[in-house]
Amino acid sequence: MQNYAEWFASVTQKLPFPYQEYLATAPEFPILLNVPTGAGKTAAVVLSWIWRRRNAETRWKTPRRLVYCLPMRTLVEQTYAEVERWLKQAGLSSKVGLHLLMGGAVSSRWEAHPEKDCILIGTQDQLLSRALNRGYGMSRYKWPIHFALLNNDCLWVMDEVQLMGAGLRTTAQLQGFREMIGTYGTTQSLWMSATLDPELLQTVNHKPDLSQSHQLTETDLLNDTLRLRMQAQKRLSRAVTECAGKESHKELAKEVLAAHRPESLTLVIFNRVSNAQALYKALEKHTSEKLTLIHSRFRAAERQALNQQLRDGISGILIATQAIEAGVDISAQTLFTELAPWSSLVQRFGRCNRYGECSDTATVHWIDIPDLKKGASPYEAEQLETARSLLKDLSDVGPSALKQVKAPKEEIEGLIPRQHDLLQLFDTSTDLAGHDIDISSFIRETDETDLAIAWRDWSDAKPPPTMDAIQQQELCRVSIGRAREFFDRLKKQNQKVWVRDGLRGWQEVTTLCPGMTLLLHYSAGGYDPDLGFTGNTPQTSAVPLKKLITPDEDDRDNLSQGATVFIELAIHSQDVAEEVATLCQQLATLDLPVDLLVRAGRWHDAGKAHHVFQTALTHNRPEQVGDMLWAKSDHDFKNPADCYSMPANRRGFRHELVSALLALQEQEDFLLCYLVACHHGKVRMTIQPRPTEKPTGIERFALGVHQGDRVHERLAEINLGADLKIKSQNLSLACMSMGDGEYGQSWTAQAIALLEEHGSFKLAFLETLIRVADWHGSARHAPKLLEETDG
Repeated sequence: MQNYAEWFASVTQKLPFPYQEYLATAPEFPILLNVPTGAGKTAAVVLSWIWRRRNAETRWKTPRRLVYCLPMRTLVEQTYAEVERWLKQAGLSSKVGLHLLMGGAVSSRWEAHPEKDCILIGTQDQLLSRALNRGYGMSRYKWPIHFALLNNDCLWVMDEVQLMGAGLRTTAQLQGFREMIGTYGTTQSLWMSATLDPELLQTVNHKPDLSQSHQLTETDLLNDTLRLRMQAQKRLSRAVTECAGKESHKELAKEVLAAHRPESLTLVIFNRVSNAQALYKALEKHTSEKLTLIHSRFRAAERQALNQQLRDGISGILIATQAIEAGVDISAQTLFTELAPWSSLVQRFGRCNRYGECSDTATVHWIDIPDLKKGASPYEAEQLETARSLLKDLSDVGPSALKQVKAPKEEIEGLIPRQHDLLQLFDTSTDLAGHDIDISSFIRETDETDLAIAWRDWSDAKPPPTMDAIQQQELCRVSIGRAREFFDRLKKQNQKVWVRDGLRGWQEVTTLCPGMTLLLHYSAGGYDPDLGFTGNTPQTSAVPLKKLITPDEDDRDNLSQGATVFIELAIHSQDVAEEVATLCQQLATLDLPVDLLVRAGRWHDAGKAHHVFQTALTHNRPEQVGDMLWAKSDHDFKNPADCYSMPANRRGFRHELVSALLALQEQEDFLLCYLVACHHGKVRMTIQPRPTEKPTGIERFALGVHQGDRVHERLAEINLGADLKIKSQNLSLACMSMGDGEYGQSWTAQAIALLEEHGSFKLAFLETLIRVADWHGSARHAPKLLEETDG
């Protein structure tokens, strides 16, 4: 059998550095990895995790999922491509899942396999919002699933944490919560940085042992390759041109062209996208050199093409923003960088002479900002003044020189979630006004918050209700400030901005919130494929989509309606119970309540016996009407002509609420009742009518279910298979009311007690297992079902 060094070399074609081998063979992962840029941190952590998960002795105590969190909003694809190549070289592509977590619907359902080894790569915006149960740019009904899978049985790796801002302390606080209230499986966090103040990891609920850190040792520096990188020289000088208005871009273009060496890479990094775009346009007029523009305001479709250029090796002049600071493996001979906070500058210096291959000719030019009051954004003027004072005393910014710099500690602004926040965030229902808790201040400084925009074509006054879900490829991230300016101009042109509401369909936007996914007609413009978001481009073409994905609406059951054949309720109940048992067996080390989960799987769709649901399933299928109870039908729910619309007084009917009420009335364990209610993510902590739900003459009602409904109207009992039969009965919604009712305390009171007993992370994980088993039970009869919906 290969040892780690041999296996590492077979995967990367390079022998590991000593510290890389240590990570794979030490008793456990450190909390902090203090290693400079260019020393192979990504390979060190990813490959050591893979090795531990493939090794029988360490597999059981190594988390099942590796969550790789990058601070920048773009170019996570770079890390993804590298990991993809390693998995392929190791022959593990089919055994270890690899997924990008970004906004928009996706057809690859990574969350359908919680039992499998998996690597998840994303930005802090996407990962932390999901870990806080408010996932940006995704179906709200899947929030609890991602919340569960990102907080149980995971190793979180934070890369270049000095760039994370407020998100850094949130990652530490979340780890503290996991250790305090418990998770299923081992859940750890590892922070990587060469400039981090470890004290920043100390929060109210997280007091890590900071002695559990690792850094380069003398043994590492005996390695010729690593020594060459650590001793690389990068001569520093101040650029002649200052960043001061439109005319400065023309002068800077001349200076960049004069410094550029043919057949080499010159990298120019700005703090703001507008400056990068302006220099790109100025250079276009004066050179035939290959020009590349990379920043955070490209759609994923164009960004993938840019990333491919980086992977293939790039020369010429590359103009970029902070997007290039982390997760990008390039080495420029000449670097120009706008004045930035010291930690950002250190990252940028690492993109010059990265491997020590051109120490004789590597040069770094820093571009001053004369008026920091006007030009400091998106940073604080004080941060830039500090960096400027440090730069003035330096002539070299190679790793050895930077090690001698005594930079002052940087303060991190922003809030951290407290325990009461975590409890509030567990409930995914909106308030009476339809609003959600804003988590943006836990993720980034408040002036850095983004939303996402897609452009499409349609012919009517508003997007059609049948329009497919917005996908990752279409989305362009834009700061709220820029978006607001852009939308104000569009309003004057009678252009509207749209957002999809789970209950009401497409609605005109009135308020902007971080993480929103918005839709514009292509004629609104604002985006250029070569420049990215501009806010003034006349027209924007839509992104061609290879596969269409059906959105999950509040009054729809994609997985119920998406089967290709009629399936009996008893058979589907048996299928799901078997899938739950299989999942529990695959997760046997987690000490799950197996018997209760299997029984919940059998109970989950009992509510489909309700006449409203049976009528929907047999709509236009008179031959299927009778005494047989169905769980699935063969309707094409993508075809409006083949879909059944609920009666006005039953709009948004939720069969899982009926299932939960039946279980409650049959005096099943409340945990079972809760899990049954949650299996579509639409009924959880509360039971309340929708604002538009006002049936006449009904005492109590919620989600299309009415007090006194008979389940079933004709049959004496409901058969759920395996000798589990429920007698027909009238439904009571007494649990909606506060205080004790005929079936105990209110639903919300019992749900809160359940949350306190099991903790947020474990309870969400149990929800997820029932939902995943339901998907797989459905897919037994329709294998493509999991690929055709984001619900």
